[in-house]
Amino acid sequence: FITNNTSSNFEIMHAEEYEGLLQYDIIAATLGNKISVVLTRIGIDDIPLTAWNENTNRPYVYKNVNNSDIALFVGFTRNILGWNIGFTPKFAYRNVADESAFGFGLDLSSYYKFSQDWLVAFKLRDAFTTPILWSNDTTETVLPSIDLETAYFFRYPILNRTGKFIAATSIYTESRDESATHSFGIFSSDYNFGLSTNIHPNADFLLGYDVDTFTTGLRISYKNWFVNYAFKYNTELENSHRISMEFKI
Repeated sequence: FITNNTSSNFEIMHAEEYEGLLQYDIIAATLGNKISVVLTRIGIDDIPLTAWNENTNRPYVYKNVNNSDIALFVGFTRNILGWNIGFTPKFAYRNVADESAFGFGLDLSSYYKFSQDWLVAFKLRDAFTTPILWSNDTTETVLPSIDLETAYFFRYPILNRTGKFIAATSIYTESRDESATHSFGIFSSDYNFGLSTNIHPNADFLLGYDVDTFTTGLRISYKNWFVNYAFKYNTELENSHRISMEFKI
């Protein structure tokens, strides 16, 4: 939560899935405890479109297109009746073959500290629904969803190393019967768990569970620089890799 920030952070991240077919890139900046800006792009590039050549009786590639989503998030906080509330307006651009769309919405978030070591947070995504306006005059609507997360900081008694345990769930209202971990009516939910263990003054080992598979990773720091690597194992599709670099002022 940017309310507690004592420095300015800058981060870039690149991730690939399905043997590099799906590309995911992020540029993020947090300017002290005032404002944060995140620019993301996720997409598949150079998708061939084919047609049938009646003379050769063979298909041919007549065009390459990109399918991508670009989103800009601008976050800031306000203290309302003793609660730190995060407001994040967001703007999206979607490009699918020859069609494009624009969208705009708002996320709301807050947190509560039960103790110095235990924190609970929530985020209401697309709080007032998010319209997606297509160039072919059609409109989609992204319904609200809720993220709930808790984090607990502790110290291993024998190793004398610090650790952090995180549990999170996402609740959707999109009738995701088959693609969700649990579903009930229009509601569905997915779960995530994470454990961070400090194994060296400059290194943390990461272990997690993401919806339906295990993840692992490593965070390495040197002075004001941080490098994060994450690996996600997938038994049906290709494994996923995610690398990010962060700099603090």
